Amino acid sequence: MAKKRMMSKIISLLAIFSLVATALAGCGGSSKNDAGKQGNSSDASNGKTITWLSARPSDGAIVQTMRELADRYAKDHPGFKLDIQVTSDRPSYLTKLRTLVASGEAPEFIDMDADPYAQQLADAGMLVDMKQFLDEQGLYDQFYEPALKYQELPDGSLYLLPMEYHLEMTWYNKKIFAENNLAVPKTIEDMITVSKAIRDKGITPIAVDGVDVWPLLRYAAMIPFRATGNEFARNLSQGKSKMSDEVGMQAANFAKEIGQYFQEGFATTDYTTAKNMFLNGEAAMYTMGTWEIPSFTEDNLPENLKGNVDYFYLPTIANAKTPNNEFFGNSGIGLAATADKFDATTKDFLSYVLKNYSDVYVAKQQMSPLKFTIKDETQFSELFLRVKKDMDNYGSEFAKPWDTLLDPDTNSVMSDLVIKLMMGAMTPEEFANQIDDTIAQNATN
Repeated sequence: MAKKRMMSKIISLLAIFSLVATALAGCGGSSKNDAGKQGNSSDASNGKTITWLSARPSDGAIVQTMRELADRYAKDHPGFKLDIQVTSDRPSYLTKLRTLVASGEAPEFIDMDADPYAQQLADAGMLVDMKQFLDEQGLYDQFYEPALKYQELPDGSLYLLPMEYHLEMTWYNKKIFAENNLAVPKTIEDMITVSKAIRDKGITPIAVDGVDVWPLLRYAAMIPFRATGNEFARNLSQGKSKMSDEVGMQAANFAKEIGQYFQEGFATTDYTTAKNMFLNGEAAMYTMGTWEIPSFTEDNLPENLKGNVDYFYLPTIANAKTPNNEFFGNSGIGLAATADKFDATTKDFLSYVLKNYSDVYVAKQQMSPLKFTIKDETQFSELFLRVKKDMDNYGSEFAKPWDTLLDPDTNSVMSDLVIKLMMGAMTPEEFANQIDDTIAQNATN
């Protein structure tokens, strides 16, 4: 099986390199570090259509913002159009993307996670070096540092742009905590203690979306981030560390223990159901990001929760390597530009978008990855303004989600096994050994 997977990777890489060679021959040459073809005039935009293959919600704030900016850009560039092709179902999107890449038909803009596949395309010279592009445009320092770092590829290079910016926290029911004399957890151990106390009162401690799995993986990644920053996760993905190492076993043991405090049947609970459990007062805690701010503002909360919702960020551990103001956050799926189509118009349009993005995006009650100030606080909720301050006081790097670092095969195995581990269907040792075996077969150095 390992030999078969290796052959598959080799064939895939050969296909990519073959397509790139053809593309380079056709455009007169390019390179991995080329930030795109240089143009002399944006007048070339007249009549040009740029295509963006997107994995984002078609009615979401990012797509709406891009549409508005494209319309504004078109007023000064007659005939310009942005064709947004949305496939929001992620597996279907990835299949479509890989098919287009393999056939040499990837459009100007594509959405990608900073995963090993993106690294393959960057190494093959297919993507625009965004660090170089942002430096040229004087925009690199305009981004929040964690938002850019989140988009860095496994080798630390930057080929993806963030279009959103989120912090992740645990929302909790203040009434349940107060009635049971519970304090907000400051440590991972406190989380276990508080969860047990709530369960002993007959209340579900934590509502979690198990169907999408990534919320479960966040719990498994908590201790490693506090103990090593992102070092353990990166080394694990490259086969340089093992799940059976001390930090890995601490993570596995915590995942198994915290799993007993999730709602019954969590593995088949979807995103909306888990959120509604918290909003209906059926669970005391719910871990999710700032994209849910609209659900937790006072005006939108159910009557039984008004004045009773607050949040806390990732608790710490003894001898933690990471400070309290660094925790889970993300800047979503990244936006990449294909090198052979990054002509003068595409480059000019992208520069226009980034220089005007925050004005449009923040007005939609969204946190922009580009630094912004709020001129009229009356237009925003108290919760939004509070989280904005948290964002401004954040450290330098997000806790990196494991599912964006691991190769696809290991990620699939990890997703299956973490559910079994949290359900108590396997031991931490069995979990660690199977993860290590899988990584040994699939890790890319």
